[in-house]
Amino acid sequence: MTAVTIAIPFYNAQTYLAQAIDSVLWQTHKDFVLLLMDDGSTDGSLGIANKYAEKDPRIKVYSDGMNKNLGFRLNQIPSLVETEFLARMDADDIMHPERIAKQLQALLQDPTIDVLGTNIYSIDENDAVNGIRDEISTEKVVPVRTFWHPTVMAKTEWFRKHPYDVQAERIEDAELWLSQFQQSKFMKLSEPLLFYREFGNKYWKKYVKGNKGVFYALKKNG
Repeated sequence: MTAVTIAIPFYNAQTYLAQAIDSVLWQTHKDFVLLLMDDGSTDGSLGIANKYAEKDPRIKVYSDGMNKNLGFRLNQIPSLVETEFLARMDADDIMHPERIAKQLQALLQDPTIDVLGTNIYSIDENDAVNGIRDEISTEKVVPVRTFWHPTVMAKTEWFRKHPYDVQAERIEDAELWLSQFQQSKFMKLSEPLLFYREFGNKYWKKYVKGNKGVFYALKKNG
């Protein structure tokens, strides 16, 4: 089997972190490293991560006690990864059990793909499914210009060569896709393989807070 690192950066994510970790442990593809990257959490998140690491040698916890922000951690993660492939995941989402197996299979079948995402199920803060976010195509793999960030998988080297712009606060991923889609082959599995938490009282604010980053990215990429 091919080893994959699944990286989950987290900050004060105690509400959903265990659920996210469990969904990784339930993957049908078992040859993975789960890297839990703490960004200076002040709640019980780090304790949750450490308890899982004590029980499973595939789980690694990184914590330096500092709050650096998501962009910094996203750029730090590839430097800590030793596997050929790196998959993204957020601390409040849930993986479909076959996500890693199906993405890895597609990447191995077509080595020309630089970054591979998936479709998503949209869920709220109570795990209720609101539907599938993108239309399901008759084609298994379709070209895209952007991704649902926690669904992406790529060779670790791609992430090392293409760091996130930390000044594009809260939309680091969108800025990266915007700046690289003409130079890289971006593809997406039409099948939804992640339960993406985006609705509910706790989630509308993240879109408002991203406005500053949107203006920066648009100006930069003109």
